Amino acid sequence: MKCQPDYILTDNNSMNDVNGLHIAVLIVSGLIILLILYYLLRSKPEHAGSSKRRKSGKNEPEESTKPCPLCGEPLKRGQTVHSVLYPGKPDSLMEIYGCPFCEKPGSKNKRTCPVCKKEMADDSILIARVFEKPGKKHVHVLGCSGCYSGRTGISKTI
Repeated sequence: MKCQPDYILTDNNSMNDVNGLHIAVLIVSGLIILLILYYLLRSKPEHAGSSKRRKSGKNEPEESTKPCPLCGEPLKRGQTVHSVLYPGKPDSLMEIYGCPFCEKPGSKNKRTCPVCKKEMADDSILIARVFEKPGKKHVHVLGCSGCYSGRTGISKTI
């Protein structure tokens, strides 16, 4: 006489299939987590005060800042646009002459007025208003000496 019933069968192949399925699910979920972490870390913005030069210590090119409003040339950190500010209340008047790339007569960069989109002469300037709030300045370009002076009578002071 047998002690075990006939209907109990152990199938090692079905247990191996279940274990293999668990391992495959773990591997796929691990890969998905790694991809999510990679994209989160890659798209993390740098702080405004940090630069690549300070982080790595190598002689890498400096990051560019905003472009010149006349020629569109990207300015490097420390380069400025030559301008004259005439203080006033509640806003100030500013004359913008250009950046180191377009300020000099006969420079290779084409100077264009951002308002009328016409090419400007070497001696023309931009007229702008400067609005100051605590901790923030906003410069609003009104036009070049050609397109804006006809409306208000403002002319170049030099």
